[in-house]
Amino acid sequence: MAVVNGRPKGRGGPGLSPVSKAIVLSPVSKAIVALTVLGVLVGATVHLGMIFFVATPSNIVSQKHAATLSAYLAPEFDKQNWRLFAPEPPLTNVHIHARTSVRMPDGSSSVTGWTDLSAKDDAQIVHNPLPSHARQNELGLAWFFFVNSHDAQGRPIGLYGDLSQQYLLRIAAHRIGPCVNGGTVELVQVRMVNTPVAEPKWSGRQANTTTGYQVEPWWTAGAEDFR
Repeated sequence: MAVVNGRPKGRGGPGLSPVSKAIVLSPVSKAIVALTVLGVLVGATVHLGMIFFVATPSNIVSQKHAATLSAYLAPEFDKQNWRLFAPEPPLTNVHIHARTSVRMPDGSSSVTGWTDLSAKDDAQIVHNPLPSHARQNELGLAWFFFVNSHDAQGRPIGLYGDLSQQYLLRIAAHRIGPCVNGGTVELVQVRMVNTPVAEPKWSGRQANTTTGYQVEPWWTAGAEDFR
């Protein structure tokens, strides 16, 4: 095989090579393409931003620009009543505390201080790449199960009322243990500590951040509650 101008030449014809011509845009065409891409990106960002602030719970941005958001989204999008979060992010910090009445070896009894069970769970979750589901949700769900199964006077509603109390008691008992300060736990008391989340300084709104307490009666803790 002969070589012509550095290219192989086959029999029966001149040297062949693939011919490729790159599409070269003029400066005007490049500018048009760049402006089109930029316009699409800006439009998509604005559109998604509008939907985001309408779909998320009420916030300082959605309140300040409510008229603009409504004018843009209604009626095509707003009637969909979209929501990104269900339920809305909590606006209060809820912690569950427990304390015990302990029978000492000499027959005397003493009451321990309050233990923040929620804080202990949080400590197990922080910096843990695979946190336990029980540590994340068990205590909080047990408390809300208990609250929703009792009336305003704290009386149990049906079978779930007694069941929710027993469930919450056993969770607290397991977190505390059957022996405290060298004595045997006989009674357990649970309370909920509710602290509203403060508004950010830039919001310009004031919120009551006074901590509230809901204290339940003493419950008897038997051996079965620690198993």
